[in-house]
Amino acid sequence: MSLAAGEGAWGLEGDGYRDHGMGTPTDWIGMGNDTMATIENVFAVIQGAEEPDSCITSTDVTIALIHCRVKGNHRDAWTFGAADPNSGTAAMIELAQRFSVLQKQGWRPRRTIIFCSWDAEEYGLTGSTEWVEENREMLSTRAVAYLNVDVSVVGPGLLPSTTPQLDELLLETIKLVQDPDNSSQTVYDAWVKSNVSPTIGRLGNGGSDYAAFVQHVGIPSTNMAFGEAPWTLTGPGYPVYHSLYDDFVWMEKFADPGFRRHVAAASIWGIMALRLADEEIIPFDYMSYTTELEAYTKVVEKAVKGTPVSCSPLYNSIKALKRAATKVDSERKDIQRELSSKQLSKDSIKIRGLND
Repeated sequence: MSLAAGEGAWGLEGDGYRDHGMGTPTDWIGMGNDTMATIENVFAVIQGAEEPDSCITSTDVTIALIHCRVKGNHRDAWTFGAADPNSGTAAMIELAQRFSVLQKQGWRPRRTIIFCSWDAEEYGLTGSTEWVEENREMLSTRAVAYLNVDVSVVGPGLLPSTTPQLDELLLETIKLVQDPDNSSQTVYDAWVKSNVSPTIGRLGNGGSDYAAFVQHVGIPSTNMAFGEAPWTLTGPGYPVYHSLYDDFVWMEKFADPGFRRHVAAASIWGIMALRLADEEIIPFDYMSYTTELEAYTKVVEKAVKGTPVSCSPLYNSIKALKRAATKVDSERKDIQRELSSKQLSKDSIKIRGLND
């Protein structure tokens, strides 16, 4: 597609797009207004059965939860927002419906689950950040994890990101979900076979609503999407990012014909949520965290080579963390054996002590 200067040729006629005669981008300079508005976050809570201790008032969004598991997506968009954020919103609504069916069958999670629909994400992550700041003390002591999906689908191929203690849970989950583009394999199979290096990304930037959970409070978190990342260091990853063409036509024709990738995104999200909410022992693996920290420290060590800066304190701290992680992993295996042999009840204080 070419764009001639002075023409409004901003579409592909044969693919459902057309010239709207809107002129060149330079014609838009200065179009806008400053408006004061009230934003509203929306929450839905499934109270835990065995570790609930929870209450929520929607007026002040005041929450006191023990071992809650939070999942979220923002709902504000630059334009039509079929990909950003409505593909994620659609996955979250699908997941909420699935959980509703389970509830009608008598299911309740062990731990409380909170669905969060964030407002004003495009205005500096405002909705989620304000809520995290307001509930910082509660979240830092009681939240188990935050599972974020912003853009869930813009094309083929999974791009997952996590904090390291959730790596193993993610890998185990995508081995269970059918590849939306090839029913003879799993999402994991497609991921490892892809031309893109099958690596799990990290959540170090402020790209979506996980930022406040990770950077302000240190909550284990995830984010994922099918297709290219919403943005990269060199610019937008997919062609309609934050544009007028992020609409249903583009999604249906190009990003996800048949909407099977949406189903896969909801499935991955849901399985991870169920395991974090229902398993007696929270499925964290801190051994991968020590490996990650060691790799980061080597990068720092190389950067400060020839200066008085020493990385020895960092290495000593990582070794201490590794010893603690090894001990926790051993305790987890012992408790799992006791649970399997019925030597330990599911509500044992021993389990709660390990999880805490």
